[in-house]
Amino acid sequence: MLYKDTIREKQFLKLAAERGVCVSIFLPTTPLTQDAQADRIVLKNLTKDAMEQAEAIADKRQIQTMTAYLEELQEDDKFWQFQANGLGILVTPESIKTYRLAYAVEEAAEVSDRFYLKPLMSALQPMSAYVLAISQKSVKLYEFTAAQELESLDVSDLPADFSEVTKRTLQRDRAPAGKLQGDEGAEILQRQFLRAVESAVRSVVSGSNMPLILATTQEFQAMYQSLNSYDMLADKGVDGSTEGLPEEEIRQAIPPIIKELRQERIQQWLDLYYQRQSESRSITDLATIAKLATRGQVSHLLVEVDAVQYGTLSAMGEMTLSDTRSAETYDVINEIVIRVIENGGEVLGVLTEAEAPKELKPMAAVLRWA
Repeated sequence: MLYKDTIREKQFLKLAAERGVCVSIFLPTTPLTQDAQADRIVLKNLTKDAMEQAEAIADKRQIQTMTAYLEELQEDDKFWQFQANGLGILVTPESIKTYRLAYAVEEAAEVSDRFYLKPLMSALQPMSAYVLAISQKSVKLYEFTAAQELESLDVSDLPADFSEVTKRTLQRDRAPAGKLQGDEGAEILQRQFLRAVESAVRSVVSGSNMPLILATTQEFQAMYQSLNSYDMLADKGVDGSTEGLPEEEIRQAIPPIIKELRQERIQQWLDLYYQRQSESRSITDLATIAKLATRGQVSHLLVEVDAVQYGTLSAMGEMTLSDTRSAETYDVINEIVIRVIENGGEVLGVLTEAEAPKELKPMAAVLRWA
């Protein structure tokens, strides 16, 4: 089981607004407790690197305090028992925050007057999903994680089965049950059942950014779609009854659906970008994007997650680039992403060239107005 932490956009923006002596450390980790010692050694080395950088902007007392925070974390046996595939650590002289991530990250030790948050973007746009398996005899909500594991979730008030809600078994017989009988009565009871399921699931998924994938018969999928109020419900699901179906078979059916959903989202972004070209509302120039993002003019941003460009960005969006990393600079790509999100824009992170054309990297933007 992965012990991962969630991060929401509001929390991301709160971290982005922090100023002062800010240390950002990221490292890949293993969920296997017996192998965690190697990760602790990596953290020790990254701590040394970060504190050497911090000497440029922090006094001796601040460095001692941050070093103590990180050393305490290195020695915390209980903390290292429960890890995922990546770890983010954000430190100031006043606090330390940790984020266990379902996905691997590259090693990084960044020190500046603000946090380096781009590695957390994938937590805002996880390659994961909720999976709702429904049959007459059972209802289960899972989280399909970025590590492609299917984890069962406890959901308050989630019906155990059809009969718990309707007090009936559903055999489609013609025997009267009050005013409900035959196919018409069966459909009314089914909708009653699915309405109760949707209500319980809504309390868990509401406010999330993960798609919800249904694993059930096409009949139940169509009914659930008509009752659903969660805007991330996927159109495509795992078709067929899940009664007696092993969880492993459900797990194996999910990755192609998630991949297709992501490809659809990227293609929708590309279609919008090229459509806006004729209106002079799509650009790839980094300096121009920086200025327009600061003004709130960028509605959609595509960014290469692993790309880094050091420098500074003024309050007006004027960019000054640097060839070297220092505590007086930061990743301006990271800062542009933050300004777009702060102004209500949507950000889509991509990794490989297969996901987006080379000419749109490291960044491309669609504008609200020309």
